[in-house]
Amino acid sequence: MALVVFRSKAAAEIFMFAETAQRLLQIIGKQQGARGLIRAEEVADALHQLLGAVEQEKADLRQERARREPDERAGNAYGEPAPITLAQRAFPLIEMLRAAQRKQVDVTWGI
Repeated sequence: MALVVFRSKAAAEIFMFAETAQRLLQIIGKQQGARGLIRAEEVADALHQLLGAVEQEKADLRQERARREPDERAGNAYGEPAPITLAQRAFPLIEMLRAAQRKQVDVTWGI
C-alpha cells in the first residue's frame, strides 16, 4: 500500500494512504500523480471544495440515520464501530490548507 506525503512550509508533513489521498485530491480537482502542487493562490478554493464535500457527507449521513428504523438507530448488540468519515480522513489536509492559506504558501504532495 503506497503512501502519499503532503508538505507545506506552513505545517508539518502529512502521511496518507494513496487511496485516501486520491479521493481528497479528486474532490479539490487535482489529479494524483507521483508529485503535485496546490499553488498558494489555489489553496482557498481547494479548502472550500474539501469543506463542502465534508459538509455534504455529514448531511447525507444525517438523512441516512433519519431513514433507518428505530431498532437500527440504536445500533447492534456488539457495539459495531461507526465507519471512518470523510471529515476524519480529510482533517489533517484541511488543517494544512488552512495554515497554508494564512501564510500564503504552496502545498505539495509526492509518493
